[in-house]
Amino acid sequence: MFLKQIIIQNKKSIIRDITFHKGINLIVDETIVNNSQQTTGNNVGKTTVLRLVDYCFGADGKNIYQDTEFKKQPNTTIENFLKDSEIIITITLVNDLDNITDEVIIRKNFLSRNKKLQEVNGENITNDKDFDKRLKKEIFKSEVEKPTFRQIISKNIRDEKNKMTNIVKVLNSFASSEVYEALYLFWLGVSTDNHNEKELLSLNKKKEESFQKRLKKEGELSLIEQQLNILNANIEDLNIKKNTFNLNENYSSDIEKLNDIKSKLNRNSTELSRLEIRKDLIIESKEDLEQEYTQIDTTQIKALYEKASSLIPNIQVSFEDTVKFHNDLISEKLEYITKELPDIEHQIRKIKSEIISLRREEDRLTIILNKSAITEDFEKIILELNKQFERKGNLEEQKRLWLFSQEKLSQIEESLKKINDGISSKDIQIQSRITEFNKYFSVLSNELYGETYLLSTQTNDKGYELIVTNFEGNPSTGKKKGQIAAFDFAYIEFADKLDIECLHFIMHDQLETIHDNQLNTIIEVANSINGQYIVPILRDKIPSNVDISEFEVLSLSQENKLFKII
Repeated sequence: MFLKQIIIQNKKSIIRDITFHKGINLIVDETIVNNSQQTTGNNVGKTTVLRLVDYCFGADGKNIYQDTEFKKQPNTTIENFLKDSEIIITITLVNDLDNITDEVIIRKNFLSRNKKLQEVNGENITNDKDFDKRLKKEIFKSEVEKPTFRQIISKNIRDEKNKMTNIVKVLNSFASSEVYEALYLFWLGVSTDNHNEKELLSLNKKKEESFQKRLKKEGELSLIEQQLNILNANIEDLNIKKNTFNLNENYSSDIEKLNDIKSKLNRNSTELSRLEIRKDLIIESKEDLEQEYTQIDTTQIKALYEKASSLIPNIQVSFEDTVKFHNDLISEKLEYITKELPDIEHQIRKIKSEIISLRREEDRLTIILNKSAITEDFEKIILELNKQFERKGNLEEQKRLWLFSQEKLSQIEESLKKINDGISSKDIQIQSRITEFNKYFSVLSNELYGETYLLSTQTNDKGYELIVTNFEGNPSTGKKKGQIAAFDFAYIEFADKLDIECLHFIMHDQLETIHDNQLNTIIEVANSINGQYIVPILRDKIPSNVDISEFEVLSLSQENKLFKII
C-alpha cells in the first residue's frame, strides 16, 4: 500500500490537503536557522505529519501535542484546537499510485466516547483492538492474532528516538522475545499462526515459576519428601509401640473411635493447610494490587484546576476522575481475586470448629481409656501420634502443590517445545528469506556508505531474533540513520520480490545529521525503488544540488504552520 493523500479538516473547511508521489517526498521547513535570533525549525508541524499518519494507524496521538521528553508540559493550544475544532484526519492508501484497484480510507478525530470517529472505509470502529485487526486485514490481508498491526508497521514510521537508533528493535522496551519473534517472522513472510498461543504460554510459565518461588520459602520438594519419610517412619514406630499395649477387650470400641477421630483430624489438618495456603496467596496478591492504588492529595491542585477550568471551560475529565478511574480498575481486580476469600474463610472456620470438636472428643476418650488403666506412656504415644499426623497433613499439602505446579509447568514447557519445534522446522525457509533480503540490503548499504551490512538470526530458548551486523563497528548517528534507510528500502524490494503485503512508504525524522553526500545518495535510492520516502527536513539542510520543487509535498514555516494557527 502507498500513501496517496492526507487531509486535515475541521467542521467548516479543509486546512491541508497533502498529496504524495513515488520516491522522495519532502516536508520542507522554511525556517532560517539563525543563532543570533535563536530561530529553529521546531513547532511548525513538519514531524507532526508523520505522527498524524501514526495516529490514524492506532497510536494514542499524545505526541502530536505533547513532547516525548517533557510529557507533563503538553501544548494545550494544539490539544484544544484539535478537540474544540473537531479536527478530522483522513489518510488514503492505495495499492498502486499509477493504477489504483484497491483503496483504504482511514478517518479519525480527537474526541472520545460517543463522539469518537475511527473509520475504515466508511465503517466506524471505536474499539481499538477491532480497529487494529481491521487495519491488518485490509492492509496486510492477514487475520493472525500476532503480531498486531501496530507492531508490524513500527518500522515504517520512525519519528521517535529509539526507532531512529535501532534498526530492528523498534518496539517499546517492555516487548518480550516472543513478541519480537512473531514480528520478525511476519516481516519475513513466515507463518505466525501459533504465536498468540506461544505468548500466552510464556506468560503462564512466568506465573508458575513465580508460584514455585513462593513454595520454596516453605522448602524444596526434595526436603519435603525427606521430612515425610522421617515422619512416616516415626508414625510407624509409634504405632508399633501403641500396639504392644495389652488392653482389655472391653476398650476396643473406644480405641476404634479414637483411631477414627485421629483419621478425621488428619484429613481436616490436610484440608486446613490447603485452604490457609490458598488464603495466603490471595491475600498476597490483594496486597500487591492495593499498592498500585494511586493515592494523591487532590486538594493541593484544586485551586489550580479551578483556575484552569475558568480559562479552559471544556476540560472533559478532572484529575480526580482519572485517579478514580485507575483506582476503580484496581478495585475490580481486587474484587475478582478476592471473591472466593469469604468462602475460604468460612471453610477454614468450619474446619477449625470441627477440629476443636474432634479434639474434645479425643480428650474425652483418652480420659476414659486412661481411667480404664491405660498407662501414661500410652497417652504420650497418642499425643505424639497426633502431632506427627498434623505435621504430615501440612507437608502432604505442600507436596501436592509442588507436584501440581511441576506437572503444570512441564505441560507448558512441552507445549512451548512443540511450537518452537514447529518454528525451527521452518529454519530453511527463514534462512532462505534472509538470504533473499540480504541481496538487497547488502547492495543498498554498500551503495550508501561503501560498507556491507547483513541481516542474520540468532536463537535462544525463547526463539528467533534478528540482528544486523557490519564490519566497521558501531556507526555514527548519521551513518546509523542511513543504514536504517537502507534496511527499510531493502525490505520494500524484498517484499515485492516475494509478494509479501507491505506498506510501500517509509517515514523518517531527524535526517539533518546525515552528510550531504549520503543524503544525495539516499534521495537517489529513494527515487529508484517502488516506494515512497517521506521526510520532514529544514530547507537549509537540503543539499544545494537537489531540486526541492520536484520533491516538495508541503512547505511550512513560522508564519505557515501545519494547522495554520499561531
